[in-house]
Amino acid sequence: MSFALKELSRLLATDAPVVGAVVGVDGSVVRVATERGAVTARTLDAVNGGDRVQIKNGIATKAPVAKQVFPV
Repeated sequence: MSFALKELSRLLATDAPVVGAVVGVDGSVVRVATERGAVTARTLDAVNGGDRVQIKNGIATKAPVAKQVFPV
């Protein structure tokens, strides 16, 4: 059995990185559309609207993208 405060902190601060698309840039703060809704985070990378980013620990970095394209 866990304590209620410990359970609440686990629900609020997930360790898993979140991936989304940049919808707004204001200096070093970006607004990112994710599957959970819009999130605001700080970034050190130069990002533009539409870029895919990964948010971990409140910092948005460019998300890895596929380097090869295979015709289907």
